[in-house]
Amino acid sequence: MKNTRCSLAPGRAPLFLAAALSLLGSALGAQATLKVGLATEPASLDPQFSTTGATQQASQQLFDTIIGRDKNLQPEPSLALSWTQVDPLTWEIKLRPGVKFHDGKDFGSADVVYSVNRIPRLPESPSSYKRNVAAIKDCVAVDPLTVRFTLKSPSPQFPLDLSFIYVLPRDTPSDATVEDFNKGKYVVGTGPFKFVEWVRGDRLVLERNRGYWGRKPAFDKVIFRPITNDPSRVAALLAGDVDIIDQVSPVDQERLRKDARISVLSVPAATMMYIHMDSNRDATPFVRAKDGSVLAKNPLKDPRVREALSLSINRAALVQRVLGGAAVPAGQFVPEGMVGWAPELKPDAYDPERAKKLLAEAGYPEGFSMTIHGPNDRYLNDEQVTQTIGQFFARIGIDIKVQALPYSVFSTAATNLEYSIFLMGFGNTTGDAARGMTAVLATFDKATGMGANNRGRYSNPAFDKLIQSAAAASDEKRREKDLQDAVRIAVGKDRGIIPLYFQTTTWAMRKGLTYVPRMDEMTLARDVAIVK
Repeated sequence: MKNTRCSLAPGRAPLFLAAALSLLGSALGAQATLKVGLATEPASLDPQFSTTGATQQASQQLFDTIIGRDKNLQPEPSLALSWTQVDPLTWEIKLRPGVKFHDGKDFGSADVVYSVNRIPRLPESPSSYKRNVAAIKDCVAVDPLTVRFTLKSPSPQFPLDLSFIYVLPRDTPSDATVEDFNKGKYVVGTGPFKFVEWVRGDRLVLERNRGYWGRKPAFDKVIFRPITNDPSRVAALLAGDVDIIDQVSPVDQERLRKDARISVLSVPAATMMYIHMDSNRDATPFVRAKDGSVLAKNPLKDPRVREALSLSINRAALVQRVLGGAAVPAGQFVPEGMVGWAPELKPDAYDPERAKKLLAEAGYPEGFSMTIHGPNDRYLNDEQVTQTIGQFFARIGIDIKVQALPYSVFSTAATNLEYSIFLMGFGNTTGDAARGMTAVLATFDKATGMGANNRGRYSNPAFDKLIQSAAAASDEKRREKDLQDAVRIAVGKDRGIIPLYFQTTTWAMRKGLTYVPRMDEMTLARDVAIVK
């Protein structure tokens, strides 16, 4: 990444329903093993490889970030005890003393410097952390427990950026590969659990870090099992093969809530599900004329076509019939209550007739042919959602094909711009619209990490200018207005993406356990407790 330099100051250093459950009792004592059934698994165990939710979820078990985030996604102390803005361009971070890595080595400022410096040098990932260090001009280890950051321009949200940077030991080789991490060779963090083994597609096994600086986990061993099929995940819980599961489908929630052996917890989530479209290229791979011939231009470049697609979607029906009510229709990037929410931007009303007229105005009175892609194991009922969206598109004259794939395959292909239109989600994990809009809608810039998740390559200079202004604004009212105006352009006017809904998240667990649900939807073993 250009103009980013970090250095040390001189001289410083599937399963079926089986037998009924019994209460946990002493089986979940101090030496217990916690078994977790997850809807998906990480892309890598390198904590800086990908910002995707499943990978961050694994990273959170093993590593700590510089600054933490609580269950409501607000900054809290972690490896950093405090952070102070010395002047508009300078931040000073005071680190926690007495922290050790899993291998027994002391943690300090040099490890923070190394970790920040490493991110821009990493190979391409499905979703890079570069945007989290884009503001940094220089960082220096002032003393063993102090780091000073100098920024290129003022960034009031800088502490939030630091809450996404996982810290590795400074002696991690610069040429360590993703495969090295996946084998556990360099999975050495300061987090609550240590690495034991990872068998992709079967299990990730961790053991308790007895020297952890924070609240001690309740379990000596944790086994995470990827069970991508919803009924199979529930069956595993009921059979006692796992103790807690995530992403409980609406179909299963009612049944589990009536089962005296099971506890169910839900929380509103900040994940926005949306349709992303190739709005940049003149030729796009999965759009054709109805006879299969190549179109003279990519129809998805036309805002009228993108608006037509949005108007063709019955969001209320989608939420009720496919998601069982476990979501709220969306018309913009964040839900009401978050910074950057524009009150007049409502979800587009279902209007297929208006959609057909817009297609005709854009030059496609008979529609065209298109394939929509989506994941089948990442989000709530994601494959069914993609199928239903395809049916809505078909009703306005589009010949539609639907293809759903495992998220690890799907997300890589989407990042490589292999699709024309696809279903995606983004977790608004900072409590405002800035991070999400910067990642998904800002003009793509490989060097700075801007638009890192902009897999449709939408671009509008007026939007970019407002995002940059918001990033530098110290006045909160000015910053919120900039974000509101930005979303009015990118979503309200341009339809750079098509917001669908905000999903809710539900966990189920055996009686005798409890969990602190998080708005970022992560399942963290450290937050699973035994009910006394």
